[in-house]
Amino acid sequence: MKRKPSLFQARPATKRTNSPLPETLQIESLSHEGRGIAKHSGKTIFISGALPGETVKFKLLKQHRRFDEAECTEVVNPAPARAEPACPHYSQCGGCDLQHLSSAEQLTNKQQLVLEQLQRLGGLTPLNIELPIAGPHWHYRRSCRIGINQRQKDGSALVGFRRRGSNKLTSVDQCSVVQPAINALLKQLPAILESADQFKQITHAEVILGDQDGALLLRIKKALPESLLGALTSLTDAHQFGLYLEPDQGPVQRMGSFEPTLNYTLPDYNLTLHFEPGDFIQVNTEINRAMINRAMEWLDIKPGERVLDLFAGIGNFTLPLATQAGQVVAVEGVEKMVERARDNAVLNGLENCEFYRADLSSDLRAQPWFKQGFDKILLDPPRTGAAELLTQISQYNASAILYVSCNPAALARDGELLARQGYKLTRFCVMDMFPQTSHIESLALFEAS
Repeated sequence: MKRKPSLFQARPATKRTNSPLPETLQIESLSHEGRGIAKHSGKTIFISGALPGETVKFKLLKQHRRFDEAECTEVVNPAPARAEPACPHYSQCGGCDLQHLSSAEQLTNKQQLVLEQLQRLGGLTPLNIELPIAGPHWHYRRSCRIGINQRQKDGSALVGFRRRGSNKLTSVDQCSVVQPAINALLKQLPAILESADQFKQITHAEVILGDQDGALLLRIKKALPESLLGALTSLTDAHQFGLYLEPDQGPVQRMGSFEPTLNYTLPDYNLTLHFEPGDFIQVNTEINRAMINRAMEWLDIKPGERVLDLFAGIGNFTLPLATQAGQVVAVEGVEKMVERARDNAVLNGLENCEFYRADLSSDLRAQPWFKQGFDKILLDPPRTGAAELLTQISQYNASAILYVSCNPAALARDGELLARQGYKLTRFCVMDMFPQTSHIESLALFEAS
């Protein structure tokens, strides 16, 4: 039998002539990285900064056997959906890549892209395409990673994000997608660093916000001078941020006298989830709440049902599920997250949860929970997807599987696998978890035929 090629395998090169590139190109569509797609003599050209329907001038950056890469230098005929970027750093900063496209059109393009990949890669067409989960387009992020460096020429602080297409930093004093409390801290941080003049041992910072307080986690190569530590403590105390240090070797340490309350609430379920710096939490507060509500609506948990929550984290889905299910088993790969989820269940008075650590990409047959039966399953895998996992859990014959996706290609591949197991893709929607970026999140409900 001829083996079907991998869905992630590159397509063979298209035959083309070696005709010279024209001065302008017509953009046909948008790639999953947010670049305009043009064709010339049978070869695909990805042009950053260009939008579908536009005619653009461009500069060729890289040539490959199967495709070329370029950047837009001039828009000859702009698309109606073209927007003026709100951030002054947009042309250099690599954090956002779609600010030049209207927010409404961003979501439309993302939905179209996922639907196309579901059909092309997985042969899947949802029975019902529901309204996207949308929220604020700006200042939505409650966590981010900030690069820190010291310029050699004058010793000044370089604080910001990676440049577009580069590992180098670009200085950013205000970010259009992070919450105001992070911006307030970000604006003052360079001066604090420069006041001590000994901050090369700081590699980067991670900032995270709860509903009340925040935390600034600094990753360091060696101990900080007392003068710098004192200045940083004064800064974080003033902004109600806890200061944490994480050395290359050793545990995270909280510094200073201010102990932040790091948690977020899910008001519709009367739940509060606590977390620590370094934990993964969903970055968009409003979209996270709406996502959980839709997940609960689609799964339609009945009293007495047993639910399996895979890649459970600190219990973001587990705890809401436990408010309705008879029993929830949550499985996560990081032991600290398992402990946090277990503590969150206790703090919220939920006694119908079990928590386990397991590598969900490995053989699970020896796991204590694996031989149990489950009525419904929720999984929120990483970008690589969950193909091996889905093969193993097919034994449960669950009536519904809700897949929370951050990678359309992995969803299409895994969805095809579920279809072969007898499931139908009955409900689908995209979520605007990361506006102004090409990152796509979606929900897909698969139900037994």
